[in-house]
Amino acid sequence: MLSTALTLRPPLKFSLSLTVCFFVVVLTGPLWYGHITGYDPYHMDISLSLAAPSLEHPFGCDRLGRDHLMRLLWGSYYSLPLAAALILSALTIGTTIGLVVALRAGRLARLFAACVNLCLAFPQQLAVILLLGMLGVGLSHSIFALALFWWVHFAQLTYTRTSAILKEDYIKAALLSGENTLSLVRYYLWPELKDQLLLTALLDLSAAILALATLSFLGLATQPTIPEWGSMLFESQAYLQNAPHLLLGPLLFIFLSALSCNLLALSLRQERSC
Repeated sequence: MLSTALTLRPPLKFSLSLTVCFFVVVLTGPLWYGHITGYDPYHMDISLSLAAPSLEHPFGCDRLGRDHLMRLLWGSYYSLPLAAALILSALTIGTTIGLVVALRAGRLARLFAACVNLCLAFPQQLAVILLLGMLGVGLSHSIFALALFWWVHFAQLTYTRTSAILKEDYIKAALLSGENTLSLVRYYLWPELKDQLLLTALLDLSAAILALATLSFLGLATQPTIPEWGSMLFESQAYLQNAPHLLLGPLLFIFLSALSCNLLALSLRQERSC
């Protein structure tokens, strides 16, 4: 079981510790860093415009003289929770649909297969951009547009795995003994599905961080005044020659966030295969 592996396997303990430490430091950063320095993510000092990294400003300052590290830490309040909300909504929708289709089968299964094939055939990024063009830019619209296509991965995984489990003899015996659908899902299907869904969610979390940053970079999610990592990349690209350090900060935070999620997911996968 994964719960036992968490206390026994050094690689998993290391990955879990690294991930937890990174997210705790980043998400609490505005509190401790702001308390130490007194900086505000929106405070401007034109005299420090494009200032290079220093002891007072470890990541330098942007074009308006705002402390870049403070804005990066503040941006975690947008990038990380929004990515988690996206994955959670897609996981909930996809798992529910996959279970319903697998348990009902028949024409519903054929309709589900056609819907999944249609969603997978259409390029997701183009579909999201097209949808945002109709709905309008904004964080809520971006989450909705991404979740509208992201649920397919979880639904397909749930449907495929559930269909295989339902063919097992112990499931047939449970049905013959009078188990209702809710009990079947709770005591027989969910224990078999949860580990794989957790692994997929962790891997997709890093992809969601990148997807939201991409939309913000394109100006379709957050606006440049909001300190979100993707929008900060968009702001900084104009100063690549004069202040390249402004690009390195958002790239580093995005990279470390995705790496932490992937390391944890890969460690859990290794534990599960043991």
